[in-house]
Amino acid sequence: MASHTLDPEQGVRLLPQPGVRGFKVQDDCKENESAAFSEFQVQGGSGADTEEDFERHQWSSKREYMLSAIGFCVGVGNIWRFPYMCTRNGGGAFLIPFVLSLIVIGMPLMFLEMSLGQFTGRSTVHSLSVCPLAKGVGYAMAVLSLVAFWYYNTIQGWALYYLVMSCQTTLPWSLCGQWWNTPSCTDFSTAFKSGHGNHDNTSVLAANASSDWYNATNVIAGAVMLNMTSAPTNMTEVKQVSSAEEFWQHNVLRVSGGLHEPGELVWYLVVALGAATLFLFLALVKGVKSSGKVVYVTAIAPYVVLTILLVRGATLPGALDGILFYLTPDFSRLLDPQVWVEAVLQVFYSLGPAWGGIPTMSSYNKFNNNCLRDSIILTFVCEGTSIFGGFAIFAVLGYMARETGLAIDKVVSSGPGLAFIVYPEAISRLPIPQLWAVLFFIMIFTLCCDSLLANGECVLTVLIDRYPRTLTRHRMLVSAIFCVVCFLLGLPFVTQGGIYIFQLVDWFIATLSVLLISLLQCIVIAWVYGADRFGADIEMMLGRRPPMYMKILWCFVTPLVLLVLLVVTLMEYRTPTYGDYHYDVWGNVFGWTVALVSFIPIPLVAMQQLYKAKGSLLQRLRKTTQPDENWGPPGLKERILYRKEAAQRPPRQHWTDIIRR
Repeated sequence: MASHTLDPEQGVRLLPQPGVRGFKVQDDCKENESAAFSEFQVQGGSGADTEEDFERHQWSSKREYMLSAIGFCVGVGNIWRFPYMCTRNGGGAFLIPFVLSLIVIGMPLMFLEMSLGQFTGRSTVHSLSVCPLAKGVGYAMAVLSLVAFWYYNTIQGWALYYLVMSCQTTLPWSLCGQWWNTPSCTDFSTAFKSGHGNHDNTSVLAANASSDWYNATNVIAGAVMLNMTSAPTNMTEVKQVSSAEEFWQHNVLRVSGGLHEPGELVWYLVVALGAATLFLFLALVKGVKSSGKVVYVTAIAPYVVLTILLVRGATLPGALDGILFYLTPDFSRLLDPQVWVEAVLQVFYSLGPAWGGIPTMSSYNKFNNNCLRDSIILTFVCEGTSIFGGFAIFAVLGYMARETGLAIDKVVSSGPGLAFIVYPEAISRLPIPQLWAVLFFIMIFTLCCDSLLANGECVLTVLIDRYPRTLTRHRMLVSAIFCVVCFLLGLPFVTQGGIYIFQLVDWFIATLSVLLISLLQCIVIAWVYGADRFGADIEMMLGRRPPMYMKILWCFVTPLVLLVLLVVTLMEYRTPTYGDYHYDVWGNVFGWTVALVSFIPIPLVAMQQLYKAKGSLLQRLRKTTQPDENWGPPGLKERILYRKEAAQRPPRQHWTDIIRR
């Protein structure tokens, strides 16, 4: 920095560029313009790549950002898991631990990730430049998003197939006697209307559900035992399976005998997966400039459909019974520690901290955007959606329970069992069922789409911010390669044994990673960098420091709860199942590989940073736990102010000094 300094008074003008994150530098001396331009631009690389990203766009409007963030947070977990968690854990009483978990876990993590992304204006990896030793946490987020994009797209494929099938004159999952049906198939409306169905001779509908401890995709089997004779002295029980479940198992999935029988590719699911991937590519091709427009449809559509389904469901007989079942509190369940654990887990499933989507989307914000207000709004809007969705789901399930003669708790399910068996079965009983089926599966598709867009953007942002000058010019090609690779890797999910792979990945992907990533983020920001220093950084963005209660949560409450939850999760671990199928040793090995793949970057990057540093071990630790040259705002004007302000801050004792003493 010889001929020019970071002092604007020495002839350097900062020219803001509309729609672009950063500032172009113009020198009053024309002959020195190029030198000034190259010297003062903000680093876009990670140390190894010093190429700058001059064209990093921002959101076109605050509305697009909020819709994208809501779309990411509100996924299928809000619709197919939250209502089930309520009924399983005390109904309305479950809202007490859930709301407390939102305040203690969800909102602090949301604000932390939003602040990190917005302050640095870069990917999850660059945002961890605050502590190079922990940069692996940023890579871990990107890997989590990559895995989610890889397998979650399968749900979009299923939804597209059901959407096409919904356009037939008669919904195919409401029929028996088709090529995919077995002699055990029963149309429940016919069975119960013929007098075979009542509470005295009907046992359970959900006999084939897998464990819910850490699994958002429990699959209902729909087995019903019906008394097929009228003579009480000669009662026999014949296992009957719903037509909706047989359609799911034998038509959609063409399910094989287990993980050891992958079978053939199901061609129409391959086409559906390809169509879903193409849609995502078109939305990702120009980054937030294209995805920001898509969310006007994909983020708003679920609310429109949910409202329509709620209004229609509320007019059905039995709807009130379903809603009361959903809300009636059982306060005795609050004494069960597992209820509180599952309330915290539901925050991760339905709000999305630690997946990388929140800091990535926030990195495209304006530097002075009020991220504190946004975090509070998003937290309660997203979880309010979970509660609202429960009304729409249980209004229809109450109707189905009344139609079949079953108790409501016998028709409640979670995961694909709710989305692709129970709810389609209920829809098939409504007048004009094709209309409601089309609306429902459009909702499922759009819910998946918004989450996948954020996951894909997280991965692409890490790649492009790593080599900005090279890859920014080829954003379309990078997006195309990424989508094609994920499509090819996703083909095993659309084989006849694909559901077994899907179940394993879904079971293990968030077993430890999201808890560990969130815990490490709190430790790095609150203790290694310092909550006070980070509060000063936030003050530079917002004009005021974060509330004191937020610092207390970051430093003490949130990490303590996460640590306890991590220990409890390991202690209570159970092997996954799919219906009656139990995975063998190799299946569990594959599952744990999925669980650990996102964790691996954390120690690897830490060792790399220590190896690159110079000096003794203590000196290397000191160097790698201090912010590197990439930490700070991305725009030149903000970076100037940040360096001036940081130079005036009182020195903070480093933790290695305490060890040395």
